Amino acid sequence: MVSNATLHNADEIERLGLRIGDTVIIRRAGDVIPQVVGVVLAERPENAREVVFPTHCPVCNSDVERVEGEAVARCTGGLICGAQRKEALKHFVSRRALDVDGMGDKIIDQLVEKEYVKNPADLFRLSAGKLTGLDRMGPKSAQNVVNALEKAKETTLARFLYALGIREVGEATAANLAAHYGSIDALRAADVESLKSVQDVGDVVAKHVVNFLSEEHNQQVIDELLSPEINIHWPAPVVVVAEEIDSPFAGKTVVLTGSLSILSRDEAKDRLTALGAKVSGSVSKKTDLVIAGEAAGSKLAKAQELGIEVIDEAEMIRLLGD
Repeated sequence: MVSNATLHNADEIERLGLRIGDTVIIRRAGDVIPQVVGVVLAERPENAREVVFPTHCPVCNSDVERVEGEAVARCTGGLICGAQRKEALKHFVSRRALDVDGMGDKIIDQLVEKEYVKNPADLFRLSAGKLTGLDRMGPKSAQNVVNALEKAKETTLARFLYALGIREVGEATAANLAAHYGSIDALRAADVESLKSVQDVGDVVAKHVVNFLSEEHNQQVIDELLSPEINIHWPAPVVVVAEEIDSPFAGKTVVLTGSLSILSRDEAKDRLTALGAKVSGSVSKKTDLVIAGEAAGSKLAKAQELGIEVIDEAEMIRLLGD
């Protein structure tokens, strides 16, 4: 007996013309979940209702975003949504984000389950006394976490943007946004067209950024994080003129691909950026150099197709001066 079947997504429901109360035809192929393939219109009741998708998240009431061309609708309340809370917080404190030493996954799980923390701003309101109530958390460990949270308040704009967890905004894109706008206020005021002028930011990513930063709940959390009470801050941007850096990487857009064996990917990014390079996550006509490690795949193939210079890790190390 079939107990459930898939409807895939909103586009498929619309294509089928399906309504609530309909009798449907289902098909099962092998061991896959049965799927609805048609509607028996002759069996449609008079009170059959159209399927209406929510415009706001049923968990946190934030706006629901559905990017043109995509089948899936998503909640934009990444900083406050209970359904996303644990993973959003784990990302926020991770090493490449705000880097809160000692704030591991198990601690985050407990903080959320005990409802001590509902959004990233709540992390900075934790006391050592409250933390000692967690499993395997003694007074010394609790104080170390509080100290680490205090230390994390001094960061960079790029790290802060990455920590927010905006969809498809990885480290490289966050760094490009930080370099282009220079301040969080300028970024929050940017529209889609302005964002598309940033390196590696296309129409889809630009819309994700605008939707995230314009969502009221996200705005409130960002304001809390930057308020005098919590005071997350970063140094004023330093303008580095690539021509003034004596490095073969200065002013070049560089892409890393494949597995590196001498430096970690993060170490390589940091070294290249310090020498004036812009490290991108994708290969395009604007790419100047691709550094290919072991098992490099599609990015290497695209670089070769576009005639972009490619070097291996050993040559990168030599040029870094190591």
